[in-house]
Amino acid sequence: MDSTFEDVPRRLRPTLQMLLKKCHDDERIRSAWLEGSLAQRSADDWSDIDLHLAVREPEAFDAIEWLDSQVHLVLADAIPGLRGSFICLTSTWIQVDVNVHSSESPLPSCGSRRVLLVRDAPIPDMPSAVPPRGQPFFPAQDVQIFLYFLGKTIASVHRGDLIALSQATAMMRDRLLVNLLLAENGIPSGTINKRIGDQLGDEQMQCLQEIPPFGLGEPSLREAQQKLAAAYLSRARRLAGKCAAAWPLELEEATKKLWLHELQMAW
Repeated sequence: MDSTFEDVPRRLRPTLQMLLKKCHDDERIRSAWLEGSLAQRSADDWSDIDLHLAVREPEAFDAIEWLDSQVHLVLADAIPGLRGSFICLTSTWIQVDVNVHSSESPLPSCGSRRVLLVRDAPIPDMPSAVPPRGQPFFPAQDVQIFLYFLGKTIASVHRGDLIALSQATAMMRDRLLVNLLLAENGIPSGTINKRIGDQLGDEQMQCLQEIPPFGLGEPSLREAQQKLAAAYLSRARRLAGKCAAAWPLELEEATKKLWLHELQMAW
C-alpha cells in the first residue's frame, strides 16, 4: 500500500491522497491500484490519474457519484466501449479515469500496476511496461502512402482546397514522419499511445522541428510539404538500404515528375 506519494508530482498529490482515503473509508472497495504513467513512475503534473477499483457488486457501484461526493466534477462520462470505465475532470482540471472491476473476478492484466489498497488477496505490483524495441524495420506501406499523398496534394492545390491540403500535410508530418522515426528505432507505432517524443533521439526531434510551421496559406503549405518530402524520403531511402528493402522507385519518379510539371518544385 502506497500512502506517501513522495514520487508523485505535487499537482496530483492532494487528489491521490484524497482518493486513497476515500478507498479506505468505503468497505465496498476491496482493492485499488493505479495504472498508466503513475504506475510506471513517469508521471508529470499534467498526467491523468488512472484509478482501478475492485468492488463488491460492481453493477450497484456508482463510480461517478462515489468520486463526485468527494471532489467537484465538471465532466463525468462513460468511456465508450469500456464497460465500467469513466472519464472525470475535477474543477481544477485534474483528470481521473475510474475503472470498476468485480472483486470476485480475476485481476485484469496490464503493463504496470501500483497497488494502493488491498483488503482481500494480495495484489502484486506489475513491472513498468517498456515499449518493445527491436531491429530497425522498413515501413513499406507507409512510404507508398506518403508518396501517394504527395501526388494527391496537386489536386488540392489546383482546386484551391487549402483545408484538405493542410490536413494532408499535418498527417504526413504527425503520423507518417513520426512512424518512420520510430521505425528507425525498431519501435512499432501501435505500441505507443502517449509521449512519443520520449522514444525519439535528439537528432530525430530536430528533424521534426525543422519542418516549417504552416497555416492555410498555399505558399506555407507548399514549403512545408517540400521540406517534409526531402526529410522523409531521404531518411526512408537510407532505412530501406539498411534493411535491404525494396524501394518504390517508379512511384517516386512519377510523383517527382508531377510536382515538377505542376508546381515547378522539386525535393
